[in-house]
Amino acid sequence: ITEINSNMLYAYERYLKTERTHVRINQLGKTVKTKEKGMQSGGIYNHMRDLRTLFNAARLYYNNEDLGIFKIKHYPFKRYKNGSPPLTRKRNITVEQVRIVRDCKLPKDSRVEMARDLFMLSFYLCGMNAVDIYQLEKPDPKTERIEYNRSKTAAVRKDNAFISIKVVAEAAPLIKKYVGKLQDKYTTYNGLDTSLSKGLRELRQLSGVPDITFYWARHTFATLARNKCRMTKDDVALALNHVDEGHRTTDIYIDKDWGIVDEVQAGVIGLLQDLDEPKVAAMSPSETRKSMFIISA
Repeated sequence: ITEINSNMLYAYERYLKTERTHVRINQLGKTVKTKEKGMQSGGIYNHMRDLRTLFNAARLYYNNEDLGIFKIKHYPFKRYKNGSPPLTRKRNITVEQVRIVRDCKLPKDSRVEMARDLFMLSFYLCGMNAVDIYQLEKPDPKTERIEYNRSKTAAVRKDNAFISIKVVAEAAPLIKKYVGKLQDKYTTYNGLDTSLSKGLRELRQLSGVPDITFYWARHTFATLARNKCRMTKDDVALALNHVDEGHRTTDIYIDKDWGIVDEVQAGVIGLLQDLDEPKVAAMSPSETRKSMFIISA
């Protein structure tokens, strides 16, 4: 623990910023060499924040202020300042780009097709995380709702991060194709995560929609719900299964209404449906008079 000091932290930060070459053994037992770009400010902030959390946990475990026991006497984060979290860049696409992704022609039963399908399934299911899709059990074909506890926050919420989402028509065939079957193909979620990353990399090239990662489905759903459908932030937060920090006490008294989630979901998917409907061109005045004459005749 004494090796974690402020000088080490500054040196570690410089290391994280540099380009690095990794040599690993893949699942086939072959040696794979990859180059990794240096971390940006956001990644460094998260990395050092987690290290500080671990260091604080160690101090809490080994020190006892009441008894005057201080096995870890130093605190390097007093000198090394991690600063405030940087603003994250936009991580959403337009509804037109969502349609491009959905309709992109891809090799059947390929990794890129799976990545696209699960991206769209996440979008249809209110930004559901990939790990939660992976952990879902095969549902009854007649089920009308997907109910689960969000893995990311289940352990730290009193409601176990439970949510109930309607199975819309667009999601049904994807649920039938993938849900309950992913664990047969990938023994751990990490395997699926790696496959999704590679598949989405191919999807970016084939669709021409740049930068998208799996989490963009969630960000896109939220952005469209708020900015295009004009849903309230509280309703969007409910659909995303977020805890409203400002209404913790109020939430004790109010039971959750999943119908609100259904409305947010329907509004966002409706934007995509509107693009699919053929537009009826407006008639000119002369065409209107001509049609009226034909009808009267």
